[in-house]
Amino acid sequence: MQLKKIGSCKESVKQQVLKRPVTFMKLVSETQCATETVEKYLSEFLKETLVKEKKGKFRIIYSANATKEQVEFYELLLNPTIKSIIITLLKSDEPLSQIELVAITEKSNPSISRGMKLLLDKRIINRNYHAPFSTYGIIDKNKIMSVLHNTHPEIYHNFDKFELHEPEMIKIFLDIHK
Repeated sequence: MQLKKIGSCKESVKQQVLKRPVTFMKLVSETQCATETVEKYLSEFLKETLVKEKKGKFRIIYSANATKEQVEFYELLLNPTIKSIIITLLKSDEPLSQIELVAITEKSNPSISRGMKLLLDKRIINRNYHAPFSTYGIIDKNKIMSVLHNTHPEIYHNFDKFELHEPEMIKIFLDIHK
C-alpha cells in the first residue's frame, strides 16, 4: 500500500469525517494514510471543533454538525446482527416474527433476541402481539431511511438491489456493506 502525501492526507481525513460518521480504523483504511498521520490531523480538527468523537467499543469520529441520533444510529449499525435486523425489517412489507428474522438473516436466535431488545428499547422497532407469537416492524421507515442515507449512503443507494425472498442476496448485500 502506497501512503498518500501528507497534505492530501489532511484533506482526505477531513473530507471523510465531514461526509458521515466513521470509525477510526475505517477512516485509516479509507484514507490510506498512516495511523499516526490520521491521529495527528484528527487532534487538530478536534481542537478546532470541526469534528467530534465518541469513544465506546469503537472510536467514532463525526462532523460537529452531525446529530446525536445519526451518531447513535451509526454506532448501532456497527453490530452486524442489528444491521441485519434493520435492513430486513426495512425491506419487509409486513412485520416479521423472530423465527422469520432468524431464517432470513441467518443469525442465531439469541443474537436476534438481543438485537430486537435493544431496538425495542431505542424505540426503533415495535412489537405486535399475536397469540402465541409476536411480530416486529420498524416504527418510522421514512425516518430510518433518512438517517441511513446520512450514515450509510452505500447501503441506502443500493437498497433496491435485493429482495427479501432471496436470503442469500441479503447475506451478500450485508457482507459487502460491512
